[in-house]
Amino acid sequence: MSTSSQQRKTSKPRKPSTRTEWVERWCPPKPLVGLQPIERVLNRHTEVSGPESRLVVAVIARAIHDCLTLTNRRQRREARRFILGPNLEGWCDLVGLQAHFVRLVAQKAGYLAAEDQHWQRRPIKVPVLGALTEPVISASQSSVRSSAIDATPMKSFGELRHA
Repeated sequence: MSTSSQQRKTSKPRKPSTRTEWVERWCPPKPLVGLQPIERVLNRHTEVSGPESRLVVAVIARAIHDCLTLTNRRQRREARRFILGPNLEGWCDLVGLQAHFVRLVAQKAGYLAAEDQHWQRRPIKVPVLGALTEPVISASQSSVRSSAIDATPMKSFGELRHA
């Protein structure tokens, strides 16, 4: 076994140093039921049955589900605006649902959590970056430092300049 392979096996990779920062995150309570039971309840209460009505119910159920999305704040706002606003009534009329019934289902299932009540301070670990130095390119065991390029303009088009 060569010494360089022994060094690679014995040297442990360094853990990057981290620091803890406190951030505000929206942490709503978990919903009581999933998306499929909501779809089934809404499909049972439609006056029209068929693939189109199932599609409309799927759109409404997805909007209910998006009211608790953690990753996209804009999507969550738009979903809440859809469920709580007048646009829901137009979609519900397509299949014979009552908008207040849909809102009641969403509320009882736990999807209409108050936006302002569920913000919490949470710790996250952030990597600490060392001082920025000149970039080092490592192609082998020895390191190669980047060199400055002579960037003076050429005098004429046909003339070549060597650094």
